[in-house]
Amino acid sequence: MELTILLSKVFGIYLVVMGLTMFFRRDHFMFIVNTFPNERVLRFFVGIIMFIAGVFLILTHNDWSSFPAGLISLLGWMMTLKALVYMNLSDRAIKKWVGLVNVPGRYIWGSIISVLLGVYLLNFSFGLNWF
Repeated sequence: MELTILLSKVFGIYLVVMGLTMFFRRDHFMFIVNTFPNERVLRFFVGIIMFIAGVFLILTHNDWSSFPAGLISLLGWMMTLKALVYMNLSDRAIKKWVGLVNVPGRYIWGSIISVLLGVYLLNFSFGLNWF
C-alpha cells in the first residue's frame, strides 16, 4: 500500500501537470507529435526508456486490489505496450497512428481526463477526502 500511495503521488502530479500543459499548449504538442514519426532514432530511444520504466513498474507494482492501485498498474502496462509500438511499428504505421490521435479535440478531452485522474490519485494519496 505504501508503494501505491507513493506512485499515486508521483503519477497524480504528473497527470495534472501534463493535462494542464496539454490543454493550454495544444499547438505545441501537436507540432511535437507530428514530427515524432520522422525521428527514428529518437523514437527508438524513447521506446527503450519507456519500456524499461514500464517493465519496472509492472514488476514492482502489479496490484489490482483497488482502483488507485489498478490505475497505477494499468499505466505501467500501457507504458510498456506503447514502448513496444514505438520500437517496432514501421514509419508508415506510426504516421497513420499519429494522424488518428493528433487532433485538437482529442487533446482537449485527453487533458481533461488526465487532470481528473491526476486529481483522483492526489486525493487518494494525500487523503484530501474531496471525493
